[in-house]
Amino acid sequence: MDETESSKQKKLRTGDHPPTNPAATLLTDDLVVEILSRLPAKSLHRFKCVSPSWRDLIAHPAHRKKLPQTLAGFLYGTDDSHFANVSGGPAPLNASVPVLLDKYLHLDTCNGLLFCLCYSEPPPTSSTTEFDSHYIVCNPATERWVELPPHPRAEFNSICRTPRLAFDPAVSPHFHVLEFEETDRRKHITGLNIYSSKTGAWNHRGSELGEEVALFSGITSAYLGGMLHLLGMLPMNDFDSVLVVVDMEGKVWKTIHVPHGFSFGTLFGTIALSQGCLHYANTIQAPTSKKMKKKDALSLAPKIALWYLEDYDSKEWVLKHSISTDKLFSRNVMEFKVAAIHPDCDTVFSLSCETGRLASCDMRRQKFHILNLEKSMTWDLLPYVPLFSDSLAEAVGQ
Repeated sequence: MDETESSKQKKLRTGDHPPTNPAATLLTDDLVVEILSRLPAKSLHRFKCVSPSWRDLIAHPAHRKKLPQTLAGFLYGTDDSHFANVSGGPAPLNASVPVLLDKYLHLDTCNGLLFCLCYSEPPPTSSTTEFDSHYIVCNPATERWVELPPHPRAEFNSICRTPRLAFDPAVSPHFHVLEFEETDRRKHITGLNIYSSKTGAWNHRGSELGEEVALFSGITSAYLGGMLHLLGMLPMNDFDSVLVVVDMEGKVWKTIHVPHGFSFGTLFGTIALSQGCLHYANTIQAPTSKKMKKKDALSLAPKIALWYLEDYDSKEWVLKHSISTDKLFSRNVMEFKVAAIHPDCDTVFSLSCETGRLASCDMRRQKFHILNLEKSMTWDLLPYVPLFSDSLAEAVGQ
């Protein structure tokens, strides 16, 4: 007797093998997608191997809005834009998207949104030589964008500014831009300009930090629990490295000290929200014994260390993994830096400025994988996780 259409569909869904659990065959594709949407991205992508039908369900464009996405790659480059694909699949970015053109300076990314400074040269007939510029926030996956209005303090040219993006689609479709102000003369945070996409307006707040903190430039932020985290240092305290933490209203400020490593200070650290908690990675010099002299320890190959904040309230960091870099790039700690942390696993990405190579360091398995970048001499990588939902609540153009 011929198989019914329903029976054929059940076989397809289970990979053409007899199901081990007959109840599973009663699940429709919509129910399977709904269940998969509740999983973390790492588990979801592992389930592509369950069967051909699950692989097709997960990869289908119609389901991408519901399913969590993992790290696709990195935007990098200053004079022009490039994308380093680390997912192994097709590039998720359309090269013709306007924000990937050279008139856009990429400043930050956060949960699928890209934060840029758009600038243009003055017309040839103009008497001024100043560039016209404004901020935009874009979702490259949907090609929708929002242009931010200028804030009232834009004319304060003596102030250094560090703008960052804060966005969590699981909490709200709205985003915030936080622009930290620092003095030119004695560089430290003095205030904060805050833009909310919900109100469409800027607000200014003075710094509530109890100590002078200077921000590191060119380092991405981490948004967790309604608080933005950035790396900074204490010029008045031997340049100790700290996290600057602030809420979206600029009312709550605090600092969290980060690990210095085993011995002689912290070099080229980065932070990220990974696997649900705050992680920090840095490059350290690790002596083999406490009696080893400093000059001898510095001749050793440096290590990459991965830490996580086990207890946010007590600010206690725990060393999760470390890996020797004796087979990575070179033995010169100044030649490369820790550039990013994978959001779904214990993988740290290190960047060589001199050779234009990106190393994926699997900290748990102690393995390296080298990628050659199209453009060398870059120190900044912006991680990109696609967001296929229409997240920009007040999009004004495309």
